[in-house]
Amino acid sequence: MAKNSIEAYGASGKSNVLFFDPDALTLVTDPAHPLYDERVNLPVSEEMVLNIMYQGVVQAITIAKNPETGDVEVAAGRQRVKAAREANRRLRERGDKPILVPALPRRATAKALAGVMVSENELRTADTPMGRARKMRQLLEQGYQEPDLVVLFGCSGETVRNTLALLDCTETVQQAVEGGKVTATHARQLAKLEPQAQREKAAELIAAGEGVKPHERARRQREVLASSKPRTRGRREIEARLAVANGLYADALRWVLGLDGEAPAAGEQQETA
Repeated sequence: MAKNSIEAYGASGKSNVLFFDPDALTLVTDPAHPLYDERVNLPVSEEMVLNIMYQGVVQAITIAKNPETGDVEVAAGRQRVKAAREANRRLRERGDKPILVPALPRRATAKALAGVMVSENELRTADTPMGRARKMRQLLEQGYQEPDLVVLFGCSGETVRNTLALLDCTETVQQAVEGGKVTATHARQLAKLEPQAQREKAAELIAAGEGVKPHERARRQREVLASSKPRTRGRREIEARLAVANGLYADALRWVLGLDGEAPAAGEQQETA
C-alpha cells in the first residue's frame, strides 16, 4: 500500500497548496486596506518574468479570502503574481500552456495578515557574492549553461562571468569578500594578479578599511587599487622630460606628443640625459 505524503517524508503535518490562474488573484491597491503595500506599484521585473517562463513560480504565495467581497487577495507574493501574469501573456502568444501560481491560504485577521506580509519581505538573508559564485559553479558542473544561469539568477551574462571570476581569487581574497572587508568589484580586479600579489593587495585593502566609515573606506580602498595601476603621465610631464632628454628617448617622447617622426623600433637601445 502506498504511503501518504506525511509518512513518505516523515513530516509532522501538511497543508493544502492551491493553484490559481494569476489573473484570478486580487492585488490590493487601496492604501487604506490592511494588506496594501506600495511595492504593488513597482514595474514588473523582466528577470522574474523570464525565470517564471523557464521554471514556473517556485515559491508559493500567501493568500486570504476577503469575507466581504469574496476576492482572493494576495497577502505576500505580489511581484510573483504580476510577473506570472506577464509570463502567461507571452506563453499564450506563442501557443504554450500558461502556468498556475501555487498559493497557501491563511485564515487570519487582516491585522495578522499584514504582519505576515511584512515578515516575508523583511526577514530574508541575502546571499553573499561568494555564495552566488559557488552556486553558479555547481550548476555549471551539473550541465547548466551560461544562458540558464542568466535566467535562474535573474542577471546578465556579464554578471555571471564576473561572479564566477571571484572563484579565481585566492582563499585569502575570497574570505575577505565573504567577511565584507573587500568588495566583489575589488576582488575581480585582484583576480587578475598573481596569487602572492592578490594576498598582499588584499591585506592593504583590509588595512585601509579598518575603523572608518563606509564612504571613507571606499575612498581609501580605491586609492590602494589605483596605486597598483600604471600611472598615465600628462602632457606637461612628458614635455618636461623631453626638455632634458636626447637620442632615441627624446625621439620616443616627441612621437608620444605627436611632434614628429615615427616610434623607435622595438629593441633599440634608448638613451637618457
